[in-house]
Amino acid sequence: MLRTASLRSSRDRLTAAVKTIQNVQRAGEATFLTDGIYRDGQLFRFACSDLNERYARRRINWVVAYDSTSLPLASPLAYHLGTGLAVLQPSARGPLLDVNTIPAGNRILLVADILDRGTQLASAAAILRKSQGELIEIVTLLEIVASAGAKTLAPVCTYSVCQVG
Repeated sequence: MLRTASLRSSRDRLTAAVKTIQNVQRAGEATFLTDGIYRDGQLFRFACSDLNERYARRRINWVVAYDSTSLPLASPLAYHLGTGLAVLQPSARGPLLDVNTIPAGNRILLVADILDRGTQLASAAAILRKSQGELIEIVTLLEIVASAGAKTLAPVCTYSVCQVG
């Protein structure tokens, strides 16, 4: 449960800023857009502060953004934590991140914009497990609860700043 009324209010404002549109490729399914959060300075600050507080004492060594859409959230987090920042850019030829560049024993945080079904993030987690680092958690700005993506990613822990459906 959320601790204070102001915290609940901020999370409600985050959720309200998420746009829902109909998916053109999959009829009857919705697509969620988080750009409303990034455009509102107060909402974006709240999201970043929430993550900064959560991970400040967790000894994270690397923040890995899952594709370029995650960079606006991953960059301030890496800056605040004083960690390295990398981008795991999915590609038809394979991921564009050399996991061998991650030093042994490093604690990794994977950052994504949206957690939907979790299949793409599960493949990213598998790639990161090939490194000598330890994947601590997958953090997202938005989780679509009805899609049960967190179950797909188990046993890797997930955390989302806000949730819908």
